[in-house]
Amino acid sequence: KLPFLEEFITPIVKATKKDKEISFYSLPEFEEWKKDTENNHTFNIKYYKGLGTSTSKEAKEYFQNMERHRIRFKYLGPTDDHHIELAFSKKGADQRKEWLTSHMDEVKRRKEIGLQERYLYTKDTKSVTYSD
Repeated sequence: KLPFLEEFITPIVKATKKDKEISFYSLPEFEEWKKDTENNHTFNIKYYKGLGTSTSKEAKEYFQNMERHRIRFKYLGPTDDHHIELAFSKKGADQRKEWLTSHMDEVKRRKEIGLQERYLYTKDTKSVTYSD
């Protein structure tokens, strides 16, 4: 019930050009930007695999802007209890596999019928729910 879970996010991709830097926190967001930005090929693109890919300067920038990088989880009720157990319970490994497979199938289905991919994090994301 209390906000006991938080996430610290870092960019997955950065696009830079001269003094301009754009950070992306999801691949679909980056792909959308590429599609909408005619001169995207003129940007230097760097893919990140986690905090270890970041330079020490970048890591300092992330920690100096905790408001941007800290994502809080909001508890919305008993349904969230189920989602927390699904994500973390040792007993729920098989259910977790089904859940992930189902999500991947949904991503594939949306792509096949031309729907935009959904993404969890945007520049403005401050919190998510356990159901997200």
